[in-house]
Amino acid sequence: MKQRLKKFDRIIKVQKHLHKNAELHLANLQRQESELKTAQEELLQTMSDRDVLHGLFTDVMAKRLKTLALEEVRTQGEIVVQKAVTMEKAMQVKRTEKVFGRIKEDTRRGQEKKDLAAILETMIQKSSTSLP
Repeated sequence: MKQRLKKFDRIIKVQKHLHKNAELHLANLQRQESELKTAQEELLQTMSDRDVLHGLFTDVMAKRLKTLALEEVRTQGEIVVQKAVTMEKAMQVKRTEKVFGRIKEDTRRGQEKKDLAAILETMIQKSSTSLP
C-alpha cells in the first residue's frame, strides 16, 4: 500500500505540473490577445490621424489591421480550446487527489486493524498465561 501511495503522490505532482503549464499557456494566449487588441487600436488611431503622410499608406495599414484582426480571432479560438484543456487538467488533479485520499484512508484503517489485532492478541496471551 505504501508503494501505491507513493505512486499516486508522484502522479499528483505530475498532474499539478501539467495543470500549471496549461494555466501558463492560457495566460500567454490571453496576453497575446490583449497585445493584438492594443496594436489594432494604435493602428486605427494612426489611420484616423489625417496629418500622417496624407493617407499614402492607407492600403498597407488596412491590410495590417485585417491581419491583426485575423490573428486575434485565431487567438480567441485557441483561448477557448486552452480553457477547456486547463479545466480538464484541473479536474484530473482533483480526481487523482480524491483517489489518493481514499487510498490513504484505507491504508490508515488497515493499519488500525492490524494494531488492534496485535493488541487483542497480546491481551489474549497475557490472560491465558495468568490462569493456572
